[in-house]
Amino acid sequence: MTASLAMLLQSQLDPQLTAEALLAQMRSDWPDLDQSLLRVGEATTEGALDKDADGDDSPMLCLEYADYLIALMPIPVQIGDDIAQICAHSRLWPDATPAPVDYAAHTIVTVMRFGDDGQETNLVAQAALLSRVLASAVAVSNSIEAVYFGSANHVVLPSLFRELTQATLPEPLPIAWVAINVGQRPDGVMTGHTRGMDMLGLMDIEIPETGETAEGVFSRLTGIVDYLIENGMVISNGDTLGATEEERIRVVYGPSALDPEREVMRLVSEEIPQAKSSKSWWARLLN
Repeated sequence: MTASLAMLLQSQLDPQLTAEALLAQMRSDWPDLDQSLLRVGEATTEGALDKDADGDDSPMLCLEYADYLIALMPIPVQIGDDIAQICAHSRLWPDATPAPVDYAAHTIVTVMRFGDDGQETNLVAQAALLSRVLASAVAVSNSIEAVYFGSANHVVLPSLFRELTQATLPEPLPIAWVAINVGQRPDGVMTGHTRGMDMLGLMDIEIPETGETAEGVFSRLTGIVDYLIENGMVISNGDTLGATEEERIRVVYGPSALDPEREVMRLVSEEIPQAKSSKSWWARLLN
């Protein structure tokens, strides 16, 4: 069973964020969902919020949609990550908006399939359902200060996240699910990498060095992310991804330069050898 997970960073735990309120909001937000399959789950512990003053026994809210379990676990503490730094690097966090460094609580939101029909879970569809839940929760509670995808180390302004989901879903939402990071090494060489593709059952991509501009690297990574989300892991170890007359890009599976315990797709530039002329040296001289 593979879970899709994100977190809602909150100013405080909100008693208004209940399973019933979230269910009603989702039915209003997403009429394309089969309403007969969307219901409150049996594990919901409504009313437990007031009993959780010591933070030792957080309540859980549960919904179900078809064979998906949707679980929300509110926790009255920060998560410990450097939110200021994450906001500073997120393209979905406006520079003019202060990072919510003083948030006091967070809610872990998880979506997983609990049916065992022998079929592989469509993790892109599961991430889309997770995003619907997050966007509806933003509408229910005004305590939510950020939407955080831990797998991508990526944070999104709540109002912007809700706007994006409503404008994009049910189509994939890679701009929110996947962080694309581009920058120069200390020696000035351009690099780039993605984070968050694992939540979609795909491999992240790293470009250890390239002569491309930052815009070119971003465009290349964005294109590959979109292609993999649409087609699955169809790029194999050793494949080439197109070329110019002077260069080709080879895919090499291997340990991440940032986290050696993770396997990624590295894009390695290779020069194309110049073809040797079939003419003799004196024929070439005469011509």
